[in-house]
Amino acid sequence: MFGNVREGIQHIWNNKFDEAEAVFAPKKDTSPRNALHYAEVAFLRSFITADTSDTEMAVSRLKDAKKISDEHLKHYEKGVAPPNVTAADKTELANLGLDCRVILGDTLYMLAVLQLMRDSKLKGAFNLRKSWKVFEESLKMIKGATIYDEELIRCLNFGAGFFFFAMSIIPQKFLKLVEFVGFKADRELGLKYIHDCHDAGGIRAPFATIVLLFNNLLLPRGLANPTKYLREADSLIKESIIKYPEGSLFQVMASHCSRKQCNIDEGINFMLVAIDNCKQLNASPLIYKYELANCYAMKLNWPQSVTEFLPLAENEKFQVRALCALQLASCYLMTGDRDKANALFTAMPAYCKKNATVDPIVIRQAARYLSNGGWFSALELLYIRRDLAKMEKEVPQLLELIEKLAANTNAQKPITDIAPPKKGFAGFANKFSGLSMGGKSKSDVVDNSIDDRAAYLLLKGSILKSANRNEESIEMFRELIRMEHVIKEKYYVAYCLFELGESVYHQGNLKEAQDLMKKCNGMSGYDWEDPLKVRLRVTIDQLKRGGADISEEEEGGVTAEAEPNGEK
Repeated sequence: MFGNVREGIQHIWNNKFDEAEAVFAPKKDTSPRNALHYAEVAFLRSFITADTSDTEMAVSRLKDAKKISDEHLKHYEKGVAPPNVTAADKTELANLGLDCRVILGDTLYMLAVLQLMRDSKLKGAFNLRKSWKVFEESLKMIKGATIYDEELIRCLNFGAGFFFFAMSIIPQKFLKLVEFVGFKADRELGLKYIHDCHDAGGIRAPFATIVLLFNNLLLPRGLANPTKYLREADSLIKESIIKYPEGSLFQVMASHCSRKQCNIDEGINFMLVAIDNCKQLNASPLIYKYELANCYAMKLNWPQSVTEFLPLAENEKFQVRALCALQLASCYLMTGDRDKANALFTAMPAYCKKNATVDPIVIRQAARYLSNGGWFSALELLYIRRDLAKMEKEVPQLLELIEKLAANTNAQKPITDIAPPKKGFAGFANKFSGLSMGGKSKSDVVDNSIDDRAAYLLLKGSILKSANRNEESIEMFRELIRMEHVIKEKYYVAYCLFELGESVYHQGNLKEAQDLMKKCNGMSGYDWEDPLKVRLRVTIDQLKRGGADISEEEEGGVTAEAEPNGEK
């Protein structure tokens, strides 16, 4: 059943995509499993290149795999083999039928992932729902049965485990679209399935390893101590690099692991190896080069960041082109080239795609930076990506830099003449907090002093927090919260509530942490909301398990009754 598949899988994870395609292509039109892995070649390559043509190819191949799986499954459900398929006995026929189901489930959720990334939310949500139905029925089929192949059961457990895990972290707005009845997202169960798959080896083991590394390195940890996650990640990475020395995905994870431990130089070295291992790809590894550019920004090496960001921003096929262009403009400001920065901020709509989720945010932020000078733009983008929190060794330089930037504004001066909020105003403002740029009067746009102060407080507070200067950082966060009713850019308020909640939790004040996280979770419609909402889902769940009185509704959809270039 898995004869040629193992060889092709080995090629995929060693970046030998052409060789993998050569293995799967001959049977892709007659074998659902070969069709699935043929599609996976393009699927995984699309996450390396971030090239729209690779993504379109992956979608097309997944649709083909879905079609052949559907056709074959109709025969298996009647108890007969499809044309050109031979089954020696009923046991083999049952295994082939289950394999077809698993393939259909895998195909549907991969297709859903790409559709959600391309902002086809309804199609993506619909395919997520169908995927779960396939896995649910398959799990019922194997319960108590002894006739099924162990490798096949591991493939099923991986698919179901991935689904449980993914549904526990995706934003609430996607969950509402899926509208599962009685579905309970269960990260721990999902991770157990995935761990078992990794430990047993087999064709899904490398994929399981990547999911575990994603969980350990890229998923927000909330209030948890990251030490054990980094230790496990380090072990998985070393093991995987030995198995797939010519691969790149595990090198990228190694880079993230190094950066998590504030070793940015080592992170750069791993990214360079990952890029070098992609020499035989037909397309440039754009997403890796983008990560490398961000590494240089973390080193505050703005000229090198410009060099790395520039060709990416000029590439019309790069899927996160608009965000990349915004970061490039911010780096121009750091090099003192304001003319290029302002020209890029002005031209930002031309870099954006019509249906990309993040691009409207990019346009609004570019317009804001054009209006307020964009002095804090580079640090703000490092903060939104969660890179600022990993720059502990750069803290002295960061503190010097933020004071230098603030000197161009009035941000260093506390705002002392703020009228107290009117009764009920804060709640009303939070409900309409997303109206950052739309509908502003000319006088609103000109007076940036309050928002400049908010940016300064959030960024400097975060820098001090990463250096364990907690009392100073908390003081800055509290000042920002006192200003919340007059701050126009509400993401400053939302992120500050989270930072302060995290800080007071570590001081032992569970009640205040709970209240701050509830208030933060109650805000909506602000820019850069999705990354924070994912962190909130994890954090509020931790607070709840720790005794905090937070309902499932306030928790943001951990019970799913009714869904990135940040942390990616």
